[in-house]
Amino acid sequence: MSVITDQTIAQFVDVVSGQNHAMAGATIAASAAQATALGLACVQISQNALQVKGLPYLEQIQRLDTIKDALLRLCDQDATAIADFVALREAGKSLDGQRLLCRIPVDVCRFCVETAVTLQKFRPNVYERVHDDMEMSICLLAGAAQAALLLLDSNLRIWPQSDLLAEFEPVVEQLGQEIAQLTSVRRIRI
Repeated sequence: MSVITDQTIAQFVDVVSGQNHAMAGATIAASAAQATALGLACVQISQNALQVKGLPYLEQIQRLDTIKDALLRLCDQDATAIADFVALREAGKSLDGQRLLCRIPVDVCRFCVETAVTLQKFRPNVYERVHDDMEMSICLLAGAAQAALLLLDSNLRIWPQSDLLAEFEPVVEQLGQEIAQLTSVRRIRI
């Protein structure tokens, strides 16, 4: 079977809705990749429209493109994570499978926060015609970060083993604080 991100959006939606298990992680990662792509487009459009040369734009563009690709890989990884978890459990490595299902939302959340912070810092440089679109990207990223954090918290509720809690509970607290620092706008027309 091909990787989930090779499918059209319509096919992806059909796969998610037709599974016998919820594909929350893959859905969140795909949403985060799309939000990152929107933010990336806003930075690139700003650079082109304002005819800006120089490293700050180039570095931001390269980093956002790297994050977008990483989120797509996490989407593919999460799409097969349940099968990987089952295989690890059957091999007597349940904790490894549980860690896998906890690490993916952590990575997704971190990428969302990093991208949103990058776009927030870019606000003074954004081209006016894509200003609103960038704000929508930040809002989508904040929502995806929160959803990824909820997925991690859900996994820790399902698997309350002390090893997992010791490893990931501090991460939940840290990422929760980072998400709280995001400043997505409530209204476009002020």
